[in-house]
Amino acid sequence: MSSGKVDNEQKIRFCGLGGMGIILVSVILGKAAIYDGKNALQTQSYGAEQRGTKVKSDVIISDSNSILCPIIDKIDILIALSQEAFDFYLPDVKKNGLIFINSDLIDVNENETYVKIPATSLARKLDNEKVSNIIILGALIKKTNLVSSNSIIHSINNTITKNNREINIKAFETGYNFS
Repeated sequence: MSSGKVDNEQKIRFCGLGGMGIILVSVILGKAAIYDGKNALQTQSYGAEQRGTKVKSDVIISDSNSILCPIIDKIDILIALSQEAFDFYLPDVKKNGLIFINSDLIDVNENETYVKIPATSLARKLDNEKVSNIIILGALIKKTNLVSSNSIIHSINNTITKNNREINIKAFETGYNFS
């Protein structure tokens, strides 16, 4: 009997508050995985009020021909953009899982190891706080190589409206080059 887990599957959860672009960033990642020839599945969950309530969006990326189980019990990678969502979803991370946080908005125990990205501050430098989600995506891709940078840019170009593509690509590059 299969456990529903394929060794080459990565289970990623983006979380934050409504209005932070959590679902958008997960759609961009899922499309990029498909552009790289992988399988991807994306799901989302948010409060009825949407803006200002907890939002999560999961992406499963697999190199195999299928994703056996779309239900996520434990996640490999957590990307948190708000304190409330971070506190709520942190217990879902596997032991030794990777955790990316927007260090401008999330306070953590300094004894813990997290990938800290000052996404809001970096977005302000680009004169657009709304792109903090894409900045943290850039940092995720640099650290994990889940998908290629070219596929992310291709996905941004095919997902984001024409007027906002350039700032989102700059945001991705900002996060990718942050160290």
